[in-house]
Amino acid sequence: MKTIKQYILLNVLLLILLPAVKAQDLNSYLEEAGKNHPGIQAAWKQYYAALEQVPQASTLPDPRLSFGYFISPVETRLGPQQFKVSLAQMFPWFGTLQEKEQAAAEQARVKYQEFTEKRNSVYKQVRIQWYTLYKTGEAIRITKEHIDILESLKSLTRRNYENDKGKMAELLRIDVNIREQQNKLEDLLDQLSTQKTEFNLLLNRPVEDSLKTPGSIRPDTFDIIAYRDSIRNHPDLTALEHKEAALEHQLQLDKKQGYPSISLGLDYAVIGQRQDMQVQNSGRDVIMPMVGISIPLYRNKYEAMKKQTRFRMEAVQSQQQEKQNQLTSQYKKAEEAYRESLRHIDLYEKQVQETEKIYSLLKTSYSADGQSFFELLRTRLLVLEYKLKLEKARADRNIAVARLQYLTSQNPTS
Repeated sequence: MKTIKQYILLNVLLLILLPAVKAQDLNSYLEEAGKNHPGIQAAWKQYYAALEQVPQASTLPDPRLSFGYFISPVETRLGPQQFKVSLAQMFPWFGTLQEKEQAAAEQARVKYQEFTEKRNSVYKQVRIQWYTLYKTGEAIRITKEHIDILESLKSLTRRNYENDKGKMAELLRIDVNIREQQNKLEDLLDQLSTQKTEFNLLLNRPVEDSLKTPGSIRPDTFDIIAYRDSIRNHPDLTALEHKEAALEHQLQLDKKQGYPSISLGLDYAVIGQRQDMQVQNSGRDVIMPMVGISIPLYRNKYEAMKKQTRFRMEAVQSQQQEKQNQLTSQYKKAEEAYRESLRHIDLYEKQVQETEKIYSLLKTSYSADGQSFFELLRTRLLVLEYKLKLEKARADRNIAVARLQYLTSQNPTS
């Protein structure tokens, strides 16, 4: 008695934990894709490369150090000039470096959003491929089950034929259907092999690696109304917003580049001792501070730079509208697919139940009198069709949810 109770308790625990275990399978694959997918890694490295541009943008130009040696010393009152060392530093107009830094920071944010979009896109592909594997796996299971039932029906038909209640044509008809289902099964097995290869490549694994396919899936749901406006948070749109902000800083930078830059410097000349006469301070070196200014006379260049940046800003604004329209259209299609899959699930669950009942009644009748064979076979094929459509609808529901989550930047772990 205690053993029976333990067995029941174990089965109850398995039923409770099984969805979590299967969900964890998908979670682990998502985590693996995030770590190993080369596209995600490339986008992450590009983001880090853009971050390194920020400190470069806020740094002054390198100072200029020059050295001059007088082959024929120039005589001065204090003595001959032997060589000269000059050091100069250019300072751009006030605020120029800050605008460069802000523009570079916005460009880094663009790269981060591109990384986020790539990661979300790969996660979506992993989910869709996972549910596609489920769909194909269920089609294989149902087809095998259907072949077994046809074999059972073949045995029943043979008995009826031996008892003069059936016809040879009926046996041949079942054989035709069995061969057709066996051929379909081979096609599905090849299809599953290809899909496993695609899934392994998504994870950047060797194509021959073993893969645990889902035996069941959790029914995913999505609140269409609540998240409809969330497409505004899509990384592609956010990236374009940061790109526009970077161009605004670039426009300010273009204006400041049309202002003068100031150069501060210092010349140090080494003077030798006079040999021909005694002079006070003879041989004293010369230090000369210097100030320079760049005069931006060619105004056409700076005006063209500002016009160019404004055109680029207008282009980005148009891209934002185009992307918004594309995302809205994709959301509407995914929403339609989600609603349609829910209707199909409800329909095919009822159709499977009803056709199974009809098949059971027809089979009982056929066993008794050998009548209505074609109706029996047709009903069996309908059961197969509705079961396949039901599992397809369940997978399509989760695929539609994966697309809706991607479009609205809702990315749960499974």
